[in-house]
Amino acid sequence: MKRRADLADAANGFGAEPVVGESAALCPSLGELLTEWAQHRAPRERAAVAALVSDGELLHRDEIRTALIAKQHGSMACDWARLTRRHLLIPDLTPSDRAFLTLVLAIAQRTAAPLGQLDTLGEHRLALVLRALAHLGGSDSITAGEPT
Repeated sequence: MKRRADLADAANGFGAEPVVGESAALCPSLGELLTEWAQHRAPRERAAVAALVSDGELLHRDEIRTALIAKQHGSMACDWARLTRRHLLIPDLTPSDRAFLTLVLAIAQRTAAPLGQLDTLGEHRLALVLRALAHLGGSDSITAGEPT
């Protein structure tokens, strides 16, 4: 039987061998693997991972996964510094994609981010950023972007 990390690699485009049938059901998604990794990280990284996973778009892009994902001690991890260096070079990112990545990176790494980009995010991504910021402020009860 394959190791869990090997199965995850194959399922998420990191290995050459696809996972099919019964093995695929055992294989966690990239979002699940990153969320599991983030549980042992600082709250800011947990908030950033939650925003990326909830976004549902950027982690599906090969360029983003290549820039962000690293293996550490046999499991998937986020390499925020590498994504910071590379995200500006990724072609075909929309202004919303770039703004969202910039804000997520700022949350993960405690760096400044231009708030003038908020208007390019769209309602869904704005809600994700607001939830991440609320989490960092100690509130998990704020339901930004959700109908009451």
